[in-house]
Amino acid sequence: MNTAVDRWKLTVVPDARAMSEAAADIVAETVAAKPDAVISVPTGSTPLGMFDVLAQRVSRGAVDLSRIQLFCLDEYVGVSPDDPNSLTGWLQDALIDRVGIPSGHVHALPATADDLSAATEAYEHALAALGGLDLALLGLGPNGHIAYNEPGSPVDSRTRVVDLTPESIAQAAAYWEGEVSIPHTAVTIGVGTLLEAKRIVLLVSGDAKAEMLRRVLADPMSADVPASWLRTAGARLHVIADEDAASRLGSTRK
Repeated sequence: MNTAVDRWKLTVVPDARAMSEAAADIVAETVAAKPDAVISVPTGSTPLGMFDVLAQRVSRGAVDLSRIQLFCLDEYVGVSPDDPNSLTGWLQDALIDRVGIPSGHVHALPATADDLSAATEAYEHALAALGGLDLALLGLGPNGHIAYNEPGSPVDSRTRVVDLTPESIAQAAAYWEGEVSIPHTAVTIGVGTLLEAKRIVLLVSGDAKAEMLRRVLADPMSADVPASWLRTAGARLHVIADEDAASRLGSTRK
């Protein structure tokens, strides 16, 4: 089922597997049209099915991701890609190595830079030099964050250091290995940067995200729910949700 509200598009699919297939289709379409497309993908459990589908398609020659430019969305401050708790390192194992994206095409956030302000500005310049994001694939955080743009993030925010909320820190604990302190800060691509993408796809799965998705799509846009800013992208925004995640949308789905 497809619904256009305020020009953005909502697709509700039966389950997480169908969501993953639909998202992989969009990646394939993007790369077919532009083999060196500039793309971002989320971390966490939501995109894992899509990663599996893409790996399968690459293995049988149905899609080629070797020329894309991949920009990472977020990383913990002070954590390098070779750290076992790195989001970039996780993405390396979950997607990059499996689909053959060359290391020179992977743009990790400068989370260990001495001058984070200058380094994040340089990251923005590197993205702009490639024409910005052709496709921004995003997940929805339990508190409404996208990338690590936490509640309070303004619509025009850029790549920067952010303080993580207690909720995000607790969520990160499920992925954090070893007896080390859970980071309280991260570097993230900003909302304003994401909103400049030529195409934005928000992936949402599971009943646990249902109320937040309702707030994202039905309540007034607000910095309290950063993902709600995505609606300003209009027709460039495509939300793909499974039935459980869409269960509280009500008239928004009609």
